[in-house]
Amino acid sequence: MHIKTVHKGCKDLKCDKCEEKFGNKSHLLFHLKTVHEGCKDLAFKVFKNYLCDNCEKELRNKRNFLYHITAVHEGRKDYACNKCEKKFGKKQHLLDHQKSVHEGNKDYSCDKCEKKFWNRNYFYKHQKIVHESCKDFACDKCGKKFGYKSHLLVHQKTVHEGYACDKCEKKFGKKSSLNIHKKTVHEN
Repeated sequence: MHIKTVHKGCKDLKCDKCEEKFGNKSHLLFHLKTVHEGCKDLAFKVFKNYLCDNCEKELRNKRNFLYHITAVHEGRKDYACNKCEKKFGKKQHLLDHQKSVHEGNKDYSCDKCEKKFWNRNYFYKHQKIVHESCKDFACDKCGKKFGYKSHLLVHQKTVHEGYACDKCEKKFGKKSSLNIHKKTVHEN
């Protein structure tokens, strides 16, 4: 099953609501619950159990967590595009890049602003957040609402909490940003 779905890209199961394809039943069921039934708690409680200490990003499993650490914080990107030399941490990201950038496959077009997307999920998320003003993530301190949980977390860190520099009291939303600030501003 792993070889068939991951390495050969075989996705035999199709969502009957949006026709997105999946390689296994659990991914299809998760998609139905979170995308079409709006069950956001399921995605948070069940699948996001790993929290990155560097940037507070929540990841749904150990494999994604380890990938995040190596690609984002260690800068390891083993897959290079043979057309533009851009590098990626995952082979699938390279394939997606080639499809959307070099082959120009952006099959989903927004009828309200004409923005184009290569991925159906990004297209639906764009419509919900940008055009329907769907902001499901509210700050518990000031009530400000956000379309993306990551934007809420950055807001909370920079506005209400943050990582303050012990030399100049400037605040940062990410620990890594504070460290860069310290090295560039306070350490010659």
